[in-house]
Amino acid sequence: ALVCGAALLLFWGVNPDLDTMLTHPAFTTKMLWLLAMTFFSGRGLLRLSRPGMDAGASFQGLLFALLAMACLGLIQSLQSSPDNRMALWLGGSWQTCALSIVVLSLPVLAALIWTLRQLAPTRPALAGAAAGAMAGCIAASFYSMHCTETALAFFTAWYGGSIVAMSALGTLLGQRALRW
Repeated sequence: ALVCGAALLLFWGVNPDLDTMLTHPAFTTKMLWLLAMTFFSGRGLLRLSRPGMDAGASFQGLLFALLAMACLGLIQSLQSSPDNRMALWLGGSWQTCALSIVVLSLPVLAALIWTLRQLAPTRPALAGAAAGAMAGCIAASFYSMHCTETALAFFTAWYGGSIVAMSALGTLLGQRALRW
């Protein structure tokens, strides 16, 4: 996480209007959502790092949190004019947002996979998926300090999409790197 934070500061920088963003309801909603997603992925990761344990309701919690943000984004989208709906989903930074979160996630995922190799996960693919989701959530939280977007639909599409992509990458890495 320290490498992720340092990379954000070095390559992306902090949003100069961050003090204003901190009081915006969309920012608060996004951060609470990311906190919930980090909690569920971390809970699953801790459970799956021990032999004979399953993920419990962690993946259901992740799915519920993602669906909740999608519903909020859909409501926000339906309340706007039809001409503005696509802009809510794409925002002004969709070309760089998802890729930035994925890049920031990579050192976190590498550290989590390395740590899992020192433990005893008996379900390597699921443990990798939880590690990828957690890495994506942590990176998205850091990237939030740079992001200027305020649409809940945007967060669903690009933050959520990045977290899902990192979970898929974690699944692949877990299958290969976490075998006994």
